[in-house]
Amino acid sequence: MELDALERLERTAMAMVVQAIKDYLPQAATIFREETDLPQDIAEDVTREAIEAMGLPGLRDRLYGKVDVKKAIYVFLPEAQPVALMLDAKAEKPNGNRTATIQMSQTSMTVKMRRSGVEVAEPGGLEQEIRRGPRTFQVVTVIAKYVYEEIDGSQRLDRVVVACIPNGRLQERYNPTAQDTIWLAGRNAPTLGEDFRVRLSYRHLREKAAWRVEEIAPPHGL
Repeated sequence: MELDALERLERTAMAMVVQAIKDYLPQAATIFREETDLPQDIAEDVTREAIEAMGLPGLRDRLYGKVDVKKAIYVFLPEAQPVALMLDAKAEKPNGNRTATIQMSQTSMTVKMRRSGVEVAEPGGLEQEIRRGPRTFQVVTVIAKYVYEEIDGSQRLDRVVVACIPNGRLQERYNPTAQDTIWLAGRNAPTLGEDFRVRLSYRHLREKAAWRVEEIAPPHGL
């Protein structure tokens, strides 16, 4: 698949995910307010439920990966393209809404950036495409962050920030060098032997392609 076609595919898949979350947002806001589970668990549940409620054109092929929702679907451009949708959910309070922390198993890009004054190039652990029998699935990775506040003992959903991480084949367009990057240092401690993690900068990604980051607010009063 040509790179421009891959970007169109990612943009269409992103739009489908955004619409699914928009449609389910009233229910999601109610669940956040009334449930007593941990916010992270709620975020995972409502994301899965939103995708199931939309009824995306699915395939029976089984996918693997360290994300919350792994779904083999068709995306129509208008021809049918097999997509491995990798959708991860996060929940954070407002002070963490400028970035999304990911593990390297959740991206197919090589993370090029400067960390503690040193240039790093950490390969992603996710495949760029997945083959299942006669089909080749293009991997599309989307992160949905549920930003919430604790008010009077309950959790009020403030907004959802949805971001589409570029496929690794788009490396030169989005992160060609350590200086030209969409990443910030992660919240791991290398001195303690913790696995490498990285933060996706919403601002840097928007500067590359505004459609890759979208904020969704619940209806007024929820």
